[in-house]
Amino acid sequence: MNAVPARITQGGRLVIPAAFRKCMGLREGEVVMLQMNGNVLQVRSLDDTLDAVQARYGQALGPESLVAELIAERRREAAQDLE
Repeated sequence: MNAVPARITQGGRLVIPAAFRKCMGLREGEVVMLQMNGNVLQVRSLDDTLDAVQARYGQALGPESLVAELIAERRREAAQDLE
């Protein structure tokens, strides 16, 4: 997609053109992540950001997620309490 001019309005608001929002899959009210790389502003959807983090660091956690480990531990504790 080509670059298009945009204007910063009162309060520092920047409108993302509809075609860009559609291409990115963004909807009204959705949270986005902003990141500066040098003097370039990147805008990513929260889902894309989380996917990137999981792809990069998920392997470090191994096949079992920390949440799954915690749930399993709680279930073992609950089973012991019932005995």
